[in-house]
Amino acid sequence: MKLRNIATLIAGMAASLGLISITGQQANAGTLYQNWNYSIDAFNDGSGGSAYDIKGMAVKETADSIFVALTGGMPLTGTYASAAVDKNIGWGDLFFNFTGNNFQTASDAKSLFGIRFAGTNDSNASSTGIYKNVQATSVTGINNGYSSLQQYNDAGWYKTNTLGTDLPTKADAYGYLGQGSVLNVIGSGTKVGDITMLTAGALTAAGLDFAHFAASGTETIGFQFSKSLFGSGDYLAHVFVECANDGVALAGELKDVPEPTGLGGLAVVGLVVGGSQLRKRRRVRVSVN
Repeated sequence: MKLRNIATLIAGMAASLGLISITGQQANAGTLYQNWNYSIDAFNDGSGGSAYDIKGMAVKETADSIFVALTGGMPLTGTYASAAVDKNIGWGDLFFNFTGNNFQTASDAKSLFGIRFAGTNDSNASSTGIYKNVQATSVTGINNGYSSLQQYNDAGWYKTNTLGTDLPTKADAYGYLGQGSVLNVIGSGTKVGDITMLTAGALTAAGLDFAHFAASGTETIGFQFSKSLFGSGDYLAHVFVECANDGVALAGELKDVPEPTGLGGLAVVGLVVGGSQLRKRRRVRVSVN
C-alpha cells in the first residue's frame, strides 16, 4: 500500500475515533454545580440519630486529580457505640464501579475500585488509599447494624433519595445493590496509591458548596488523589456507614488520563519520516547502480 494511502487511512481512523468520543452517551450525573457533581441524600434518614445521617456526596475532576467530599453527621474517626465489637462505628469504604454491572456482579469479579479514607474503620484494606481489583465484604454484623438494605428500609427509614438522588427509589437501590448483605468495606484488593486528606478551607477553595443544596452536615470530609491511579468512563460510586444505618450513591463520568504525548500523531509522523527515508535510500541505490 502506498504511503499516501496509509496516511489517509490513519487520518480516517483518527476522525472516526474522535466522532465516537464526541457522540458517546454521557453518564447521568446527579447535579453539577461549580464543577462538582453532587448527589444529595434524604435528610433525617440516619437510623440511630444525626451521627449516622449522611447528607450528600460530591466528586470533582481536574486534568490530573479527583476530589471527593462527603457531608453528614459522622466524624472521620467514627462515633462511640457500645454494641459495636470495637465500641466504634464509622464510615465504610467508598466504592467506584466502572463496569456497568450491578454491584454484586462487579464485586464477585473483583472489578471494583475502593477507597479506604477512614483509618479507624473495620476495613480489610491494610491502610488508607486507593485499591483496584476490589471485592467487597460486610462489617454490619460486628457493628450492630442492619443485615440488609431491605431490613433498613422495612424498619421505617426509607425515604425517596434515601441513597441519594442517583438511586432515588427502592427499586433503583435493590436493582444495583441487591437485597442481601450490605457490602460496605474492602474485603480484598491491591493498593495502587495514597490519598491526600483536605481541610474545609481547601475544599471551599476547590469550589465545594454543599450549602447551595442546604445539605451541609456537621462533618464534611474530603480528599484528593491522582487520576493516574483510577479508572475512567461512566461510574456509580457509593458508601455506607459501617452499620448500614445510611448510605449515599453518585453517578457520573471520569475522563481518561491524557497521554503525555500524542502517540497517534507520533505514529503518523513516524510513517511519514520513515517513508521519506525509504525513498531517499531508494534514490541513492539507483544513482549508485
